[in-house]
Amino acid sequence: MSTRTRRTCMLAAVGLFVAGAVTPAREGRGAAVHGSEARYVVELEWPRENIARTLGVARSELLMYGRGNPFQTRDIGGRICVVGPLFALDIEDAFAFDIDEPVDLLITYAPELTGTFSVGFNDNGGDGIGESDPIEPESDPTLATARVTLARARFAAHGIRDTDLAIGGPEGIALCDIEVVRSHATPVPAGYGTLRLSVEDAGTGREVPARLGLYDGTGRAPLPSERSVLVHRFVDEVRLLWVNPRTWWPSEHRLAFYVDGDYEARLPVGSYEFVATRGPEYRGYQRTVEVRADETTDLTVSLERYADLPAEGWYSGDSHVHIARDHTEDDAVWAQIAAEDIHVANLLEMGNIAVTHFKQPAWGDAGQYVREGHALVSGQEDPRTVQRGHTIHHNLQRPIRQDPESYFLYHRVFEESHAQGGISGYAHMGQLFNGERGLALDVPFDLVDFIEVLQGGRLYDDIWYSFLNLGFNVRPIAGADYPYFGPTLPGVERTYVKLDGPFAPNEWYNAYRRGHTYVSNGPFLEFRVNGREMGSELRVERGESLEIVAEASLNPDIDRLNRLELVVHGEVVATEAAAGSDRIRLETRIEAGESLWVAVRAFGDRDGERDMTVAHSAPVFVVVEDEPWWKLEAVPDLVARHRAKLQELLTEPIQPAGDLEYWETARLLEEEWEQQRLRLEPRVREADDLYRALLDRARAATTATSS
Repeated sequence: MSTRTRRTCMLAAVGLFVAGAVTPAREGRGAAVHGSEARYVVELEWPRENIARTLGVARSELLMYGRGNPFQTRDIGGRICVVGPLFALDIEDAFAFDIDEPVDLLITYAPELTGTFSVGFNDNGGDGIGESDPIEPESDPTLATARVTLARARFAAHGIRDTDLAIGGPEGIALCDIEVVRSHATPVPAGYGTLRLSVEDAGTGREVPARLGLYDGTGRAPLPSERSVLVHRFVDEVRLLWVNPRTWWPSEHRLAFYVDGDYEARLPVGSYEFVATRGPEYRGYQRTVEVRADETTDLTVSLERYADLPAEGWYSGDSHVHIARDHTEDDAVWAQIAAEDIHVANLLEMGNIAVTHFKQPAWGDAGQYVREGHALVSGQEDPRTVQRGHTIHHNLQRPIRQDPESYFLYHRVFEESHAQGGISGYAHMGQLFNGERGLALDVPFDLVDFIEVLQGGRLYDDIWYSFLNLGFNVRPIAGADYPYFGPTLPGVERTYVKLDGPFAPNEWYNAYRRGHTYVSNGPFLEFRVNGREMGSELRVERGESLEIVAEASLNPDIDRLNRLELVVHGEVVATEAAAGSDRIRLETRIEAGESLWVAVRAFGDRDGERDMTVAHSAPVFVVVEDEPWWKLEAVPDLVARHRAKLQELLTEPIQPAGDLEYWETARLLEEEWEQQRLRLEPRVREADDLYRALLDRARAATTATSS
């Protein structure tokens, strides 16, 4: 596994339209300009030639991550050195900005305080992010120097806070000097021309936002002009974004930008690969564009639909997007969401025990910005702790913020959310940050509406199935968690909801409550049992035959459809293969010998442990003689599993260093947990009683069945 792959997997496990000139855009350097900073960043006083700023960081936005050790300045061998896990450096613009040439770095370090390290940088071509081979520190000298050659360095401010380089490693580095040596081999354009384009929906002719890519013959992506959308990435404001490898994109080159329907830019002459996408319901667009000196090339990009789900009543949403808004009607944020063809973007304030990030300006109807069928809606991911998971609350009338002294008492937030008409659940598959502990405590009180089962390119159904098999109606939901998890982009994982009438955000939430939903990162689903749609409750006589009709389809630009599975009580009971088609229909009958839940899931050919093409429906709940739809024989083991999680919640010591914003929260988590653990004990005992009562009912039912 490569260094980059290891670091990307590590992150996955923890988690605009501006009118103006058409010259390449360059954002302001170094300032936090949009909201509060949710990343660890410390400015360091370490002046060096051609280096404008040096930052100590926990993530670089150049696929390098650091954690744990504090940053410090030390005198080593007569040099002033900065010591820490990861540094981000901003190259002086006057020295090098948006170049394309080999650059040598002479890195002086102190081996005694340095482990294996590498350099991440903004690259030209490919995915736009480069990383050096690992550098093993020398063993003897007080100071050593390593030469690192960056083959196609760019230095276009794509890193955190507009930086250009990242240097560090898991064991840290004592960085004592750095010299940046240019080759001055950046090609000089033969001339410039203008590209002017508009993007339209082929069916309606209406101008629409889209995600675009433009690459010259070497794979280099010219910096977008100010006619592109200015995107919020944490507090950074950027125009080019990385499209990670698990995200559908028609090109091998993976820097993209957004436009709100039209675009114009001045470009070096030459032949360009041009690509455009607009979410999984549209076919990808790809062609070659010629830019000629002193000429304007006009292009109309007509995006063809693969499927028109809104025409069938299905509207997509992303449960988990972190973008701060200063005002409700934010057209830049709207353009990014509409370019991914997301109909409901849940913009979540992200709270921890200390502070709240990604703030929203208003709540309820006042916080909704609806334009052309795409809506921005305020919500929250809060409370969040490493001890009992991260929670999400949608469709709130006002934010719900616990004091630090009561922060671990999640049930208060769930109860207040429901009182407001909100929809609440657990993020990150119910798995990360010990979310299963929180679920074990909150589900038996019927507080949990959903689990975010699809994220990071992975369907994780084990915890979800465990609660369905105990007879609880917990729905699936999916969200990308932009700008985390990869980093990712909005809508890479999404939730489809079936409406009975015209689209409106409140109707979307109402339909979700009824369970008319499925999650997907590509495939589309239809599913009925005796004509009843997913999410329905169907009452039948014992032994009655159930007619199952399910369909799956998948845009072939994304992946090849592989199979469609029928799932009963978590077990696959029927499978239909795609046989080379982009559509599958599964028809079968099963017998309702007991109450049960039935669902379907579809897979593409991409089916790796952390990277799969998949969709999963909400169940249809089949009820026989008022019996629960539990999986009766599994109840004892499942009850034991969740009772053990309850005890784990009370007995496992808190690990503040595992919190995502540990630098903000560690002290408060340590101070508050023990007292609040004692306050949670009665709640845990009550939940344990509910599990034991459920187990008693299951044993009685087993006895009655056997007799």
